[in-house]
Amino acid sequence: MGRWVGVGSEGGVAPGKARCVRLQDRKIALFNDGGIYRAYDDYCTHNGGPLTEGACEDGLVTCLWHGAQFRVADGAPVTPPAGGRLRAHPLRVVAGAIEIELD
Repeated sequence: MGRWVGVGSEGGVAPGKARCVRLQDRKIALFNDGGIYRAYDDYCTHNGGPLTEGACEDGLVTCLWHGAQFRVADGAPVTPPAGGRLRAHPLRVVAGAIEIELD
């Protein structure tokens, strides 16, 4: 079991938006999907593009580099050239603070 690390507060990411947080040597994309927070590696599975720099609309995030799209709800690829599901990180909200579990 890993340790929980604070990455911000509930109001720090607007609904339908994303923000990159750095934890140790990792870049993690923190999404607010209609009030539900999700955390994935901030890398497109196609060619490593930063997901937080792409568009995040209607529950989808689009990689800026080549247009691959993923569902924010589960990290599943929706359109090519996505190379597979995004790597998710356990996340919890405690008293308004967002925490991600690091392994």
